[in-house]
Amino acid sequence: MLKRITAALLCLTILFSVSGCGKSEPKNANKKINYYLASEPKTLDPQIASDSAAVVAIDALFEGLVRLGTDNKPYPGVAEKWVSSENDTVFTFTLRSGAKWSDDKKTPVTAQDFVYAFRRALLPQTGSPTCSRMFCIKNAREVNAGTVSADQLGVTALDARTLVVKLNYSYPDFPAVTAAPVFMPCNQKFFESTSGRYGLERKYLIGNGPFEIDGKYGWTHNQYLNLVRSDTYTGKQKPLPANLKFTVQNKDNAITDPVGALKSGTVDAIAVTGSQAASAKAQGCTITSFEDTTWGLCFNTQSELMKSKNIRRAFIQSFDRAKVLQHLPKNMSAADDIITPSTSLLGKPYRSQAGGSSFYLKQDKNAASLLAAGLSELSLSELKSVTVICPDDPNVKLMLNEMIAAWNVQFHNYFNMEPLSADQLASRIQSGNYQIALCPVQPTSDGPLAVLSLFKSGGQSNPALLRDSAYDALLDSAEKSSGADSAAIFANAEKYLNEQGVFYPLYYEKHYFAAAEGVTGVVFHPYGAGVDFIQAGKE
Repeated sequence: MLKRITAALLCLTILFSVSGCGKSEPKNANKKINYYLASEPKTLDPQIASDSAAVVAIDALFEGLVRLGTDNKPYPGVAEKWVSSENDTVFTFTLRSGAKWSDDKKTPVTAQDFVYAFRRALLPQTGSPTCSRMFCIKNAREVNAGTVSADQLGVTALDARTLVVKLNYSYPDFPAVTAAPVFMPCNQKFFESTSGRYGLERKYLIGNGPFEIDGKYGWTHNQYLNLVRSDTYTGKQKPLPANLKFTVQNKDNAITDPVGALKSGTVDAIAVTGSQAASAKAQGCTITSFEDTTWGLCFNTQSELMKSKNIRRAFIQSFDRAKVLQHLPKNMSAADDIITPSTSLLGKPYRSQAGGSSFYLKQDKNAASLLAAGLSELSLSELKSVTVICPDDPNVKLMLNEMIAAWNVQFHNYFNMEPLSADQLASRIQSGNYQIALCPVQPTSDGPLAVLSLFKSGGQSNPALLRDSAYDALLDSAEKSSGADSAAIFANAEKYLNEQGVFYPLYYEKHYFAAAEGVTGVVFHPYGAGVDFIQAGKE
């Protein structure tokens, strides 16, 4: 009898033990998540990385003061809490005590690591292409210009766990901004030991995020980047996946059928087109989309001909907009403004605060006289040949055919289009080797400033190569204002770009992402802000 009771108790113990394990470890945990990177990360240095592949990897390898949830709202990252004061111009972040680096010594992450990272990102010699997001911090712009020393930046470590950030103006949403890679911490001692090779190889990188590179051979350039769950991570949310496998696109593994790759399990999540998204959804995939890009005619304001405002306006105001928009590319919608309707300012829709008006230039029967005035200003007797570069898309070419037909009639000349691949188009625009381009404007974060600052003088991503002190002054004024005042100034800056004929909006593009059936918890962020896999799982 005693043996039977003992056996029964043992069975119960095992039963409760198993059920307890089930509660603490979800069924969809400890899986490998496969994701496809369209290119090799150029660097995994958060302070200078800007390409989408690097942003995705950095989001897994590092952690900033906060993380962003499915609603793009901040929740604790390295900072377990934060408070604001002085009308949201001062933020005090308290770091969690267990935050560590992934080095052998498991070095603690401190407030000084953030001070060093912020200063380093803004130093002109660093050449960060994304540091403009920090310009809301006191003296950030001056540090970046080299007019004040980095120790005057409005960032202070009161102690190992307390970071104070002082801003130039009231910015209630500042904590959310700090989720971007450029705000990630940097260990000064380790950085200096890499002798300029930080982020280029596994041995020259330590992170503080939920994942780390899987051993000596975890990163093979142009092939794969394999990550494993970090044993030094102590964040509020424990990472679910045991592994993240990032396959890097090359000529041998290019995915031409994303929907098929999702169905076969080759990838668990991937970027798709609008038409592919519909097909993927029909197969049980979860679709996420963001309308975060505006396509339009962009004029090279530094070119011999298009430096004239009158000539730019002549080209814009000589065609019938309605006829052009009859040929919208698939899954696109007509754009009334440079800034997309989904853009917000201080937590509210920007467009409603800006007055809701559309600022694009209307058709003008006197466009030919604008052209004549522009040619006269440039001391030119006739209009030289003009070529428009554009995406190699059948609908885009039909749109441009409508424009070119109108220009031929109005200006008695012959005009050309040059369809290009996405990479070729981006390269030509970046180099300034064009006159007119039908191209995208995609900010790297929410808010009107993120869009409008792309056109600021000296910006590395300025598609129009615009150098206009009056426009710069408008943005500077908007940054120093708040609420309704800043919305009005941003609207004036947007209107200015239209009236100057710098960028003419035509259509909005949505970006689509698909997670395979049974895959949960993959969080995609808009504006190319990366993908979060910390709670990713699959059945």
